[in-house]
Amino acid sequence: MRAVATVVLVAVAVLLQAVVVQRLPLPWGPGPDLVVAAVAAVALTARPATAAGYGFAAGLAMDLLPPAEHAVGRYALVLCLAAYTAALLRTNTGTQGAVGLRTGLPAVVGATASTALGVGLGYAAIGFVMGDPRVTLAAVAVNAGVGALLTALAAPVVTLPLVRLRDALADSDFATVQGPTSPVGW
Repeated sequence: MRAVATVVLVAVAVLLQAVVVQRLPLPWGPGPDLVVAAVAAVALTARPATAAGYGFAAGLAMDLLPPAEHAVGRYALVLCLAAYTAALLRTNTGTQGAVGLRTGLPAVVGATASTALGVGLGYAAIGFVMGDPRVTLAAVAVNAGVGALLTALAAPVVTLPLVRLRDALADSDFATVQGPTSPVGW
């Protein structure tokens, strides 16, 4: 149930990003990245490999949906690495379990903002390596900074509810099948 709910909500975030947010005529440039906010929620509540899988799938969907104007796979790579890194950091800092319920809004907003900033800088770095003429120092500073700020502002309505939902549907709440044991302890 947890995986199904996550797939549906990440897909909704991808569709809202592609259909609504990217088509808004914002005078300052980028809007909030709902996909990064959703993937950050997965990274805060899943194992690194699971988070990377969701990040890759969401990024690939964004690469393929119009109005994508970049090489296919660029956003998928960045989101995959960002989700993996965020989940790995969460795992290695000892904040296992109910992240959204125990640490609250400031930690979720901070994790979302840092993930969004990392995605923005990673996307620009890959663009620079690929020779994208739109990648300049000023454009990177504005787009990554403004995008991270707006994504952090969207975290209370995107990331936090998804974190709480994933915590409520935690796999540990369900019965698990245990394999055979032996007297020797394996």
